Amino acid sequence: MTWEAVVPILGVGILAALGAYFVGIAGVYEQLPATRRRAHLGWFLLGLGWAAFGFIPSPLLLGPDLRFTVNMAQFVALTGLAAPLLWMGLPEPFFRPLVRWPPLAGAGRWLIRPIPAYLAANLIFFAWHTPALFEVSSRSVALWALKQFLFLLAAMLAWGPVLSPTPAWPRLSEPGQVLYLFFLAMPTTLLGALFTFPDTRIYNPSALGFEVCAPSSLEDQRLAGLFMWVPGALIYLGALTVVFFRWFGKEEARA
Repeated sequence: MTWEAVVPILGVGILAALGAYFVGIAGVYEQLPATRRRAHLGWFLLGLGWAAFGFIPSPLLLGPDLRFTVNMAQFVALTGLAAPLLWMGLPEPFFRPLVRWPPLAGAGRWLIRPIPAYLAANLIFFAWHTPALFEVSSRSVALWALKQFLFLLAAMLAWGPVLSPTPAWPRLSEPGQVLYLFFLAMPTTLLGALFTFPDTRIYNPSALGFEVCAPSSLEDQRLAGLFMWVPGALIYLGALTVVFFRWFGKEEARA
């Protein structure tokens, strides 16, 4: 896989996402204040940029020696940055045609509940990091890209209870969001620790073929784990802090 092969595929994906966004927002554009139009577009473009970073085969970025570190950085970018920013880029009127269809409205309302969202998202995260699935995805850029796409979808689901913009799929209350974000940081911390502390490589080097994202060395694995552990957890704790002070401000205003 080379940059010459990646750029056209990535370009098509970005254009498709932008096309879907503008088609969806065209019908509700006039309902948004001018400042909100710019803000939503800005958040969406920023989220799309982080998502694009997550879909570049990791050996192309810093070379094969740090491919696992880059891949974990991409995991953090997709799950901790791209997903919430994409939610923030979607205004409430964008969802009105979707929630008018009862089956979709009901499915979304159930999936956005904190326990289903948390469990489903983390099942996907941990399943793809098991040696069997990880080693399979490391042999094929197509399977690796599928894994990254599922990570992004799972992260959108995980952030839904905090950032859903439509009352049809309601958010948690601020106290509930604080507790939920605290628990949302734990899987990233756990995965990071699992990669940081072992004295051997977790994934079997002899089972890996193309090695698009497999650890090139024990040092690469440890650096990847540390990156996932610290910056990954800090994103959720930062969001928790913002929600906490917003909640505290509302309580002070009521007093």
